[in-house]
Amino acid sequence: MKKILLYSLIILVSSCAPSTRVTRSWVSPDKNQTGYSNLYVAAIIGDVGKRQTVEDDIRRILSSIGVSSTTSNATIRPSFWMSTDLDKNAMMNVVYQNGQDGIMTLTLIDVQDEQRYIPGAMMGGPMMMGGPMMGPGWGMGANFGGFWGMNHGMMMTPGHIVNDRKYFIEINVYDVKSELLVWSAQSKTLNPKSLEKFSAEFAEVVIERMMEEGVVRRQ
Repeated sequence: MKKILLYSLIILVSSCAPSTRVTRSWVSPDKNQTGYSNLYVAAIIGDVGKRQTVEDDIRRILSSIGVSSTTSNATIRPSFWMSTDLDKNAMMNVVYQNGQDGIMTLTLIDVQDEQRYIPGAMMGGPMMMGGPMMGPGWGMGANFGGFWGMNHGMMMTPGHIVNDRKYFIEINVYDVKSELLVWSAQSKTLNPKSLEKFSAEFAEVVIERMMEEGVVRRQ
């Protein structure tokens, strides 16, 4: 019984844990020491709807801590991203017009599919209720009736294969004046249930790390 409760607790904790985490980050000494207060947010995603969802969630979380932001989806024509000759000046002109001091970009850099085996678990029976199982000749196991009474309630849940999909995203922040990279991070998301859930969680996790490392600060 104790093991059953332990397995249930592990499953519950795992289901509540964020599916997104920042796996690494780097901070430049040239970063604005007071933190950036007005970001231009650009998710490099070809799908207009997905780009808008991700950028809007980033903007929403930034707004909740008092940091201003403008999204590429609201300021640049959709065909800009599909062009074979992306004009950096076109984006920088928009950034200057909106008074941004930092540019935040998000790029999907890898998707990995993996399989893992989850072994079965022993459930039920006296062994689960307390103490280790005793060998033949001991107590109730000394005859078939005792053996059956001790073991008939035990069973092994079957193992199974789980297919995992991992998404890796690179997040960069550039200083507008110098155009230098001042912060970079990589996130990993495991088995997102939906774009909406992923996007909201991703925004919270990434901006929390940005706050911890002084890239942005609560106003």
